[in-house]
Amino acid sequence: MTDINMTAGGFVNHVARATPFAIEDVFWGYKVRSGVGAPVSVLLGQAVSFFFGVCLVTATFGVLVLPTLFFDGDGGFMRIGAAVFMGAIGFYLLWFASRGTVADVHIDTKAREIRQVVSNRFGGPTTVGLYCFDEISGIYLEQDETTGLSQLLLGYNDSGYSIAIAAGTEAQLLPLRDRLAQDLL
Repeated sequence: MTDINMTAGGFVNHVARATPFAIEDVFWGYKVRSGVGAPVSVLLGQAVSFFFGVCLVTATFGVLVLPTLFFDGDGGFMRIGAAVFMGAIGFYLLWFASRGTVADVHIDTKAREIRQVVSNRFGGPTTVGLYCFDEISGIYLEQDETTGLSQLLLGYNDSGYSIAIAAGTEAQLLPLRDRLAQDLL
C-alpha cells in the first residue's frame, strides 16, 4: 500500500526502470537481451519443421531397416541414396526447429566488436552478425509508428543499414544509448 502516495516523479522513475529489455554484464562486456517474443509465424514454422523432421528421420530408418527384415537381399544403392537424402533433410529440419527465435546483441569491449547471437533451445549460441566498433557510424533513437515505442539503432558504415539494439520508451533507452556511446565512439 506504500505506492498510493507515489508522486508523479516517482511514478515516472518506476516506469523508466521497468524496461522491456535486459542488460547483463559479463567479463568481456555486456549482453542486451530483447524482451520481445518471437513472431507467431516463426514459432509455427518451427513446429511444422519439427513434425516433418521427425517424420523424415523415422522414414529414413524405415527405408533402411524394414526391407532387410522382410526380404533377403542387399541394401541397394537407390534405397541407401533415398535414406541419406531423407535423413539429411530430416536432420536439417530438426536443427531449424531447435534454433532460437530472437537475436541478442553482445557488446564485446575486449575484442571491440558487436555480435548478433541467436541461442538455440539448449543454450548453444549461433552468431548471425559480427560488426567491429570502427564500422559503427552513429547511435540514434528512431520512433516506430506501429508500436509507438522508440528503437535504439546503430548506424553501420554511413550506409542505410542499421543494427537494432533494443526497443522501449525514450527514457528507458537513454541510459543504454549513453553507455553505447561511451564504449563505441
